[in-house]
Amino acid sequence: MAISPEARRAIAKRAIDRAAARGEPIDEDPAVVALLEEWIRGEIEMKTMRDSYLDILALREAERRGRFSKVQVRSEPDAS
Repeated sequence: MAISPEARRAIAKRAIDRAAARGEPIDEDPAVVALLEEWIRGEIEMKTMRDSYLDILALREAERRGRFSKVQVRSEPDAS
């Protein structure tokens, strides 16, 4: 049974409200809003949205901890 976009929007609204009540406003995050909109339109499934969201969180946490730093290009030693 397919869920209508209106029903999906209501579900998303409840999730947004619950997150805000916990002090974690997800509707202020453009990446999360984009995922929600894709799900509401029926372009992705809930599992895909959840997995993508978890990937975003993991990447941000890794960046915050400094695990991913810019690649430094090593200069070649002079051949003279």
